[in-house]
Amino acid sequence: MFALEEAPCREAESERRWSHDNACFTALLVLHEQRRLVCLWLDVHNSSGGTLLGKDLARQAATSLNGHGLPTLHIVDTTLREGEQFCHAHFTSAQRVTLARQLDAFSVDILEVPSPRLSPQTDADVRAIAALGLRALVVAHLRCVAEDLDAALAAGVGGVHLFYGASPHLRAHSHGRSLAQVAAEAAEQVRRAREIGLYTRFSAEDAFRTPLEDLLPIFDAVIEAGVQRIGLPDTVGIATPWLVLERVGTVHERYPEVGIEFHGHNDTGCAVANALAALEAGADCIDVTVLGIGERNGITSLSGLIAAVYPRWRSLLAPYDLPRLPELDRLVAEWLDIPIPFNSPITSDSAFSHRAGVHTKAVLQMPGAYEILNPKSFGLPRYIDTTSRMVGHHALSARATVLGLTLHSSAARAAAAHIKGLADEGQLSQHTVDSVIRRFAEVNVQL
Repeated sequence: MFALEEAPCREAESERRWSHDNACFTALLVLHEQRRLVCLWLDVHNSSGGTLLGKDLARQAATSLNGHGLPTLHIVDTTLREGEQFCHAHFTSAQRVTLARQLDAFSVDILEVPSPRLSPQTDADVRAIAALGLRALVVAHLRCVAEDLDAALAAGVGGVHLFYGASPHLRAHSHGRSLAQVAAEAAEQVRRAREIGLYTRFSAEDAFRTPLEDLLPIFDAVIEAGVQRIGLPDTVGIATPWLVLERVGTVHERYPEVGIEFHGHNDTGCAVANALAALEAGADCIDVTVLGIGERNGITSLSGLIAAVYPRWRSLLAPYDLPRLPELDRLVAEWLDIPIPFNSPITSDSAFSHRAGVHTKAVLQMPGAYEILNPKSFGLPRYIDTTSRMVGHHALSARATVLGLTLHSSAARAAAAHIKGLADEGQLSQHTVDSVIRRFAEVNVQL
């Protein structure tokens, strides 16, 4: 496998064509989304007589059709809090500070840290991070408990993320409070935080297993108390994109004056798709972690969110230093002694690697033929694999050029046939493939 480096003139032309083709794709995607929203609205309208959901979807569709449907995106990184709930995670104090600086350099908007009451060292670490003078807003994740808020205030954080279990499951088996008690206690701490002058978000834990008639009175109470953003976490990963579109859309329609944050767990593999649905429906904050680490199967990964937003609403990513993303994933993977998953968007070793002959031929002509993400945006190379029996003669000709050789078409085809035979026994080394190319290039010269 070798990195594909294009000549400056060809590289500029490829980039122009890549950008143009993907802009066309994005336009088609937006049109598809508009049609989908309208059709979904019609389905809901016909089945329910025109519900709040139906009105919200109609509003979204109309907004998109008018050309003003670009979502708002603020990235909330919670690697230092949710990420350490991953069963293999532990960050030292130095690592916590380093990661906070790295995430701030990437330009995440909000940096969530654990409650200072988690442990004595965590208290010291939160104080250290709060004192770094980061551009990102440092917020502490707290229960709706006065002592938690006092500790956060003493630590010097700029905001608080309050939460309370809202679903029947958590009310019965976690804290034992009634809905009225949850609403009252949450509103009390929101009011205190706002009076102190802290940025304040309240999150109704397990929001997607909470009946809407239970959820809305809690939100009513905290909004009346002055909360600036409300959170809808899919705490157990049960939501689908359609459920997220419905629930977030309904909440956004009811409370247009406050921000909405989405926190999606990945138990059913829907975390990234659900995050996109939340943005479509009106959420303006998405929680992520580096590598998606978190409780159980984790949450929306930073790389996954970036990859999903990139071909749809690329302008939303302008504030973020995208070339820092691979290093962030490598750093956390190294610290936790875990591999970057092979299917991790953007940052896996194979993310921009092309093997099959049909693919490599097209990519060599115009990379966007088989890439919806441009590796250059992330400071990464593009690879062409020539070491398997799937190799095509175009890939071998490109490799020959890298080696300073020339393979005519007939020689390249013959070399490909030879390599396919060798590779039937298993993947070859690049050295072996290069030796074959040199041998057939010599025959090429003799001819």
